[in-house]
Amino acid sequence: MFPHDGQCGARGLALKQVAAIARATLVEAIQQPVAFLILLSAVVTTLLVPVFQFHRFGEDGRLARDSGLSCMLVFGLVLAAGTAGRTVWGEIARGTAAAALGKPVRRVTFLLAKALGVFAVAAFFWLGVLSATLLAERGSARFITHEDYSGYVTDVITLALCAAGVAAALLIAAARHYFGRRRFGVSAFVGVALSQVLVALATGFYNRLGQLYPLHGEAACAGCGADHAHAAGWVFYHPELNLRVVPAALLVLFALAVFTALATALATRLSTGSTLAVCAGVLLLGLAGDSLLTGAPFWSGRGLAAGLLPDLQNFWLCDAVARGGRIAWRYVGEAALYALTCCALFLVAGCLAFRERDLG
Repeated sequence: MFPHDGQCGARGLALKQVAAIARATLVEAIQQPVAFLILLSAVVTTLLVPVFQFHRFGEDGRLARDSGLSCMLVFGLVLAAGTAGRTVWGEIARGTAAAALGKPVRRVTFLLAKALGVFAVAAFFWLGVLSATLLAERGSARFITHEDYSGYVTDVITLALCAAGVAAALLIAAARHYFGRRRFGVSAFVGVALSQVLVALATGFYNRLGQLYPLHGEAACAGCGADHAHAAGWVFYHPELNLRVVPAALLVLFALAVFTALATALATRLSTGSTLAVCAGVLLLGLAGDSLLTGAPFWSGRGLAAGLLPDLQNFWLCDAVARGGRIAWRYVGEAALYALTCCALFLVAGCLAFRERDLG
């Protein structure tokens, strides 16, 4: 056998180990009740904003959109940091990490696989909350002009379908657990997220007044209240979702990736509570960096913090999509490279810290 064949075999084994550990981390994380409760809290909080909205803040749907992105960032941070703490620090404390590394699995492979699994949890959470944000913005009161009505309309049908989707996901998860002995946490976590995705897809068949596009065609589209030119001819499917939110949500996902790498690195030395506290501090300093760290002397504590902490304001651009604004996809690509650099630095530091850790 040639040396090149041996290197290819080692790489293939490492990739299989990474995939297996990441998948086990994902399943273990989402079966925890706290992960499901975090997702449920974020989705329900986002969907309740249109119900208790008493001020428009100068733009229809803005409060729901900004609240959804805020829930995505804050609840996602708690989920990522808590999951990293339980899966890395918890396995080190229980001794399962030492057993896995004796298989043998390299420490770098183990830590990178854990980070990948934690990010998969955060990404699935992000998908569910993004769908809830799009639905909450659509469900908010909007001023529409129709041949039969002119005034503010709340999309009650969409909000009712969202609530029904969450309830159906919980009932299906309970039935799978009772009859098939399936894990309730896994079914509920996946079901709640997918229910919002399915409702978002279903909203393309009707307008805010409840008129079905397959039955009313262009006449239903004329009353949708969306800021666009209405299509001529027959309309069968017309999603009235503000897709300009997607680039802003992708930036939040990049921020969650940075926190995933940071939490995974910290969990090699710190407990779950300490990891969560440090990540929360980084979030506050990162969002307030312009006012606290700008202009600080290089050889000072503030200057050191400005150099080490990621600038999270690069990932928080919810104001850029206000009043019809858009985020350029080129900026999204540049932010992805910045987030990838931050993740690489944090994971390298974590691998160095984990290499010297005594696993007992």
